[in-house]
Amino acid sequence: MKIAAIAGWSGSGKTTLIVELIRRHVALGNRVGAIKHTHHPVNHERRGDTVRFEEAGASPVVLASAGEAVIFHRGGTQHATYGHERELLAHFQDVDLILIEGFKDSHAWPMVTIASRVRPTVETVMAELDVMWRSQ
Repeated sequence: MKIAAIAGWSGSGKTTLIVELIRRHVALGNRVGAIKHTHHPVNHERRGDTVRFEEAGASPVVLASAGEAVIFHRGGTQHATYGHERELLAHFQDVDLILIEGFKDSHAWPMVTIASRVRPTVETVMAELDVMWRSQ
């Protein structure tokens, strides 16, 4: 399973980039899961970035805050707790890759950091991820 996080400040284009990465990888026949890190309390409402990830083809999608998460999958939702962010990976069965938004201070997985002023193209990030994943 390939894993990568996309990190950057608010407004840097992380969500838009991840949605397009999900779409492209699903179109290539990959099964994609996603994690969205938030500093807000989690809830079971299908809205915002988690819905955008689902609509792009990711399943499951995990919304994670400090120590708790909601897992959105085609059959419904599930609440979970975790001690370390790597524990969230246990919720992904039968996926080829996991794309993560946030956890910018984590060293639990490979990360691409984007800046607000210089937004990379999807092609550039896909190439960077390919190089990262091949070197693992």
